[in-house]
Amino acid sequence: MRSTSRTLIEATCPDCRGPLTLIRTEGLIEIRCLVGHLYTPAGLLQTHSETQERAIWAAVLALEEAAVMVEALADFVSPEALTSLRLQAVKKAGQAARLREVVQELEPFRMEELVRPTS
Repeated sequence: MRSTSRTLIEATCPDCRGPLTLIRTEGLIEIRCLVGHLYTPAGLLQTHSETQERAIWAAVLALEEAAVMVEALADFVSPEALTSLRLQAVKKAGQAARLREVVQELEPFRMEELVRPTS
């Protein structure tokens, strides 16, 4: 009979955000989420790095769209409100620029540092 241990990881699946469980079966290690996404340790870290980048780019886009939305709705708000909204959109554009710098500096996990014998 094969010995299997399961440990809940206090992190979420990079694909669906479901809970992750580390499963050890003899010398094999895999990470599985509640939905069924399955990862090797290296695969989980790589997918997580990709998810980080996608999430930050999504935030950049949402912040940059603020100015477009303000202008699209300009005819439907008072001039005072429009002035305030435009100032807020400028601030969001600055935040988007800072996030662009962050995402451009992101480094994925280096897989060669992960590999080690399991026991």
